[in-house]
Amino acid sequence: MYKFHWLESKQLDRVTNYSTEIEPLRYALDNNIKAYYYCTYAKAPKYFGLKNRIVYLSSFKNKLLNAVEFRIRVVLRTLRVVVAEKNSVIMVNQDLVALVMPAFFVNKLCRKKNKFIVDIRTTPTQPKTFDADMVNFHKKFNLAVKFFHGFSFITPFMEKYVMQEYSKENYNSVNWSSGVNIDVFNPNVHKRKNHTKTFKIFYHGGISVSRGNLNLIKAIEILRTEGLDIELLQVGIIVDQEIIDYVERNALQDWCQLLPPVSIEEIPQLIADSDLPVLPFPNFMPWRVSSPIKLMEYLAMGKKVLAPNMEAFTDVFKSNKELLYYFNTNANDQVLELKNSIEAIYSDNNFVTFNEECSNFVAKNYTWYKQAQRLFNFAQQL
Repeated sequence: MYKFHWLESKQLDRVTNYSTEIEPLRYALDNNIKAYYYCTYAKAPKYFGLKNRIVYLSSFKNKLLNAVEFRIRVVLRTLRVVVAEKNSVIMVNQDLVALVMPAFFVNKLCRKKNKFIVDIRTTPTQPKTFDADMVNFHKKFNLAVKFFHGFSFITPFMEKYVMQEYSKENYNSVNWSSGVNIDVFNPNVHKRKNHTKTFKIFYHGGISVSRGNLNLIKAIEILRTEGLDIELLQVGIIVDQEIIDYVERNALQDWCQLLPPVSIEEIPQLIADSDLPVLPFPNFMPWRVSSPIKLMEYLAMGKKVLAPNMEAFTDVFKSNKELLYYFNTNANDQVLELKNSIEAIYSDNNFVTFNEECSNFVAKNYTWYKQAQRLFNFAQQL
């Protein structure tokens, strides 16, 4: 049985939704796959019941020393793997490709059969620096294109977008998307508790201008001025002070709540207590190529979601597109587009707050079990 070594330049204790890392490790443990995850931390190591499978390659409290130590230990750890093992898999994100090249060449020199995969879960996400950041992205990724044995992408459109820069053909790749733990996000366990007449809009995750969260606030603000009984709850890390300033300057706190991140175990009840989850993302390439975990979590809880009509939110549904409401990201006024879309849903006499088809779709297609199975089967077949 091969071993699977997964290294990411990530501070795991800063991640509000760590399912992408933890759920595949649990799948591996349940299926007798020796998978190990290597990362770093900001304040303290967290293991999530997987102490023997999560390895922290850092120990310094100082941020700079921590980063330097991590990079050195990535080099040393991967060298140790290829020297000691013959048929294992090493998977890294694009930021670590250069650091594992010594291990790659030692592996080749020693004629070992260890395989190397680069895993792309995201592209740069800052609008102002996106073009320059993508140049740096490809400088790192280009090494993997030249030398690695396989490529892993979060969505087919991510693969298409990234690989269009290269003429490489007949390469090995796998798409494994975000998923959901249906035992945690179980609508039969988390029943709705508040049954008020107020129409409740919900969002959780990174809260930023680039994600459309300010547009969403402004859209709800207009609806309230028109007399709709509606309120908004957004939960997560607030990236832009501009959003806080807007809410406070216009005294919107009575109906617009901005809450800090909560544990993943608390999210299902918040979803259950809402009427309409909204993903207000504008037409920006990082959101087009992604696979948002929150989408799967909303659907698992039986909620139809209002989402943008772009690839990350349309490709996964194919013939099941009726499970989402879509707004047009090509509309000139995104605030007005969101406002009109929400108003139409609010006024729909056939609107229901729970749709069993949504939860069934996720249970059939997008559990973490299925996504992890896809990844590890790919690794074994390389």
